[in-house]
Amino acid sequence: MARYRNAFEINAISTRLLLASALLLPAFLGLTGFFLHSGFKQSQTVAEETRLRSHLYLLFSVAELNGNDSASMQMPNTLLEPEFERLDSGLYAYIYDGDGKPVWHSNSAALKTVPAQALFSHQRQPGELIFQHLTGQRQFASHYDVIWEDINGDGHPFRFVVTHTESNFNAELRAYRSSLWQWLGAAGLFLILVQSIILHWGLRPLKQLAASLAAMQNGETRDISGQHPRELQQIVDNLNLVLAREQSLRQRYRNSLSDLAHSLKTPLAVLQSKLTPETRSQDLQETVAEQVQRMNQVVTYQLQRAVASHQQGNHQFTPVAPLVQRLVNALQKVYRDKMVTCDVQIGEGLVFAGDEQDLMELLGNLLDNAFKYGERHIMVCGAIAQRQLCLTIQDDGSGIPATDRERILQRGQRLDTQRPGQGIGLAVALDIINSYQGSLAITDNGQPGTCFSVCLPGMNQAAT
Repeated sequence: MARYRNAFEINAISTRLLLASALLLPAFLGLTGFFLHSGFKQSQTVAEETRLRSHLYLLFSVAELNGNDSASMQMPNTLLEPEFERLDSGLYAYIYDGDGKPVWHSNSAALKTVPAQALFSHQRQPGELIFQHLTGQRQFASHYDVIWEDINGDGHPFRFVVTHTESNFNAELRAYRSSLWQWLGAAGLFLILVQSIILHWGLRPLKQLAASLAAMQNGETRDISGQHPRELQQIVDNLNLVLAREQSLRQRYRNSLSDLAHSLKTPLAVLQSKLTPETRSQDLQETVAEQVQRMNQVVTYQLQRAVASHQQGNHQFTPVAPLVQRLVNALQKVYRDKMVTCDVQIGEGLVFAGDEQDLMELLGNLLDNAFKYGERHIMVCGAIAQRQLCLTIQDDGSGIPATDRERILQRGQRLDTQRPGQGIGLAVALDIINSYQGSLAITDNGQPGTCFSVCLPGMNQAAT
């Protein structure tokens, strides 16, 4: 039952339109047929009146008094209209005198009883043609009252009557009615068929939209593509905008989770490096407290990034040198087996115009990369140039080929798969740099290894 109900709901628009047409179209065609039939019947009645009038004029043209002063009417033996001569033809003619007595009838009425004059009209109206539909007698009748003067100037009243049965009239009506309803029925079926085709064609964009949504739901596409009618294009654009935002938010959550996991690696590595028999209890407690605090800051920072994009203009200023030194000290504990030396050349007055956690995340990833792939020596320099904080991190490792420098900035891309890592750090660093409209360049600076150059908003407080 639910399946049929769902099927009805899917086709609700077309079903309702077709159902409305199926209900309204017969009513419309019925009214059309009624008015057409009424119009045809009226035109046939007018035509009947015209025919009877012409027959009366024919009788007038051949009638004459029987003698110059006679009150009787003389008619020719045969009339020009053949139906007046054929028995029971349905067309009959009569002449009545002033007393209402029949004085003549056509040959077609020879076997019929002459109707009384009172059947047609009691009132004489000389000079006026009267047309009647005698429904009780199932015939049409026209009569004309005249006063015929003889040579002496005496007037003799006569009534000329022509009647015609309804048989031919009704036969024509039946034939017309049958043909009319057949054509209207065929027209109705044709209109329903045409409307079904038009509905199928007109609703095709909605079906295509539903198919695109189904394909997107099945993971075949990421948005609603294709050309759509103007009425639907705005809806499609808005849907794509909502979908893009939802996908961006989902990707941001996914990236934040991976960034969180990546950011916690360094504090965990520092803690692990302290878990040795030689580590004093006091040093271990201080290290654990410091790294736990940092991990808490990292978690808070990543959760904030997951729910909202970076907002500039927060008027925070972060000293660069102390933060770099803390990161270097922590990484030297992680990579103590490599005996890497790090030369930090950053003035105490240099500050970063942004969030401390952003700078820590950015430099932590770049320094971790330098410690991981450097050999013995790392140099970190900082200066203010053109109102920007410019930082360089140079290692003495094997370097990065120029053809791969753009690729390694993509999330999940790594050149050295033998060493631990997920290829996330540089992508996170680039994301932070872009959020501050900064820049990142990867060069070799004419020396062995790799040089990362970063430009961010900053200033030199010592110079102000």
